[in-house]
Amino acid sequence: VTYRDEMRRTVIALATLLALASSVAADNIKLQQVDRKINLNSQLARITESVKVKNVGTEPVSDVIFCQHVGAGAVLSFYKVADASTKGSLVVSPTTVAGAPPATVCHSAKLAKPLPAGELTSLTVSAVLAQAQTAHPAEVSQMDTQLMLFKDNVYVLSPYPVSAQTTEVTTPTSNVKSYTDEKPVTKSDNKIKYGKYDLIKPFTVRRLSVHFENNKPFKHVLTYVKEIEVSHWGNIYVEEKYEIKNAGARHAGSFSRLKYAHAYNGKGNSFRDLRAVLPPSAHSLYYVDLIGNISSSNVRKTPAATYLDFELRYPLMGGWKEDFTIGYSVPLTGFLSYTPAGKRRLTMELASPLEEVYVEDMVVRVVLPEGASDIRAILPFDMEQSFDKKFTYLDTSGRPVLVLHKAHVAAPEHSARFSVEYSFGALHTLREPLLLIGVFFGLFVAVIAYNRLEFTISRDDKWAAARDKEVLAAYMEQIQAALEDEASLLSDLAKAASRVRDTPDVEVAQRERAAVEKRLKGLEDKVAPLVAAVESRSARVGAQVREVLERSRGLQGRHAKQLAERCELVKKGVAGAELTRKLAAGQEALAAAQRELEAAIETVFGAY
Repeated sequence: VTYRDEMRRTVIALATLLALASSVAADNIKLQQVDRKINLNSQLARITESVKVKNVGTEPVSDVIFCQHVGAGAVLSFYKVADASTKGSLVVSPTTVAGAPPATVCHSAKLAKPLPAGELTSLTVSAVLAQAQTAHPAEVSQMDTQLMLFKDNVYVLSPYPVSAQTTEVTTPTSNVKSYTDEKPVTKSDNKIKYGKYDLIKPFTVRRLSVHFENNKPFKHVLTYVKEIEVSHWGNIYVEEKYEIKNAGARHAGSFSRLKYAHAYNGKGNSFRDLRAVLPPSAHSLYYVDLIGNISSSNVRKTPAATYLDFELRYPLMGGWKEDFTIGYSVPLTGFLSYTPAGKRRLTMELASPLEEVYVEDMVVRVVLPEGASDIRAILPFDMEQSFDKKFTYLDTSGRPVLVLHKAHVAAPEHSARFSVEYSFGALHTLREPLLLIGVFFGLFVAVIAYNRLEFTISRDDKWAAARDKEVLAAYMEQIQAALEDEASLLSDLAKAASRVRDTPDVEVAQRERAAVEKRLKGLEDKVAPLVAAVESRSARVGAQVREVLERSRGLQGRHAKQLAERCELVKKGVAGAELTRKLAAGQEALAAAQRELEAAIETVFGAY
């Protein structure tokens, strides 16, 4: 006997045991009353069953099996069984049942406490089917109404006999093209009610088909990647990347933007507006797509939430897709806390903040600070978990990344918060500041060493001459700067002289002259050692500089003389044109001396 044969026999034996167990359970349980409600008001099919379960056997029952028809292409996105009295959720696990029709998914719900023989309990079953509505016709033009086709089973699919049952189907509008006529059936406005049906055998099949109008937007997010990056320096950065599609009837024919803008019916099954419900403390929001920033958005803050209303770059007709990214930051307060054991706990929203969307594939990446360890996720439902590394600025070993993955996420059924607990030592907080300090310290040391080291292989006469020229140029620049300051002071003295027009102005001008002469004396004291240094490097250049300084002192004397003569004439009562005439010769000589000094400065200092 081969290993493969032995495995095949084991599988057959297990299947037989499961079938026997299901058969025993079916003999012990009867569904006393089942009220089914199928809500088709959105792109999802939400099915709610209120079930009264009776133990008709002789032994207590701990598990009850429920089944749901899942047609071709449809996905069971959400399934929940709760106690109708306590509202508490029961533990549910997939199972197989012998004799179940094709395309039937069954789950076993474990009761909170065993149901005694002869007793009744009330349970509520909630199921959400995605992609269960099929466009019929599959293509529509811009002006056409979107019609959808939904298929299920009129009767509840159950391995147990059902004493009584009703099924109610709710559509978005009263426009229902056709529906299964399984009497008794009544239609009122947008509701179709089947039953009451009595004494239904296990797994009784009667296909339910409803063809109806549904112009609600089919916002189908193909991929959703949410990255949460935690920084212990005050912020949590969140970035969400979307690839969204209009999963309704495909658009056929041409698209008219004019009709879309002006005609109500021109919008058809398309959508453009989206709303994201973000935390109330969210800030630094942005919204971009592959082309760049999109400004057609509006943010409204309330104490409970931050509402981001935005428009896609173009309307999404049936079958069209678009990629975009939204991002925001939140403070650590309210999201990061400590556990009693001293670990840090991050608590955030898990699902997409977009309203009325179905997410086919969701990935949540939690990027923790470098040095985080002992990472544990606390999730509201089962998700695939893995770990990754991310390198950003100032990282050495990389930041640990917890990667969570789940397919077929429905809103709001999967809207819940999750937590990530991790250990993080206080010293790790100082890693980046110390790294920065070390880098800058090393840079400064390198610059200091570079400036103090001599990289010249040999020092010859040319090197010495070049060095002397560099030092001489530095001295010459300082002397030239002093001469420029002197010229500014002499200009102030000339302005003071021009303001002397009456006897009271004479005293003011003399005070200004004394202040200017004092500052000129300070400049001379500053220049003297510089001239001596220039002479020590080059006697020729030193002589030229002294000649320039002599001209400068001569110019100072002419300014002083011109001011003194003007003051004397004003005291004698000379004014107006007569005053200008008598000072003209001195003014011309002053201007000539100014030009000679400027030419000398250009000749001597121009080369430096």
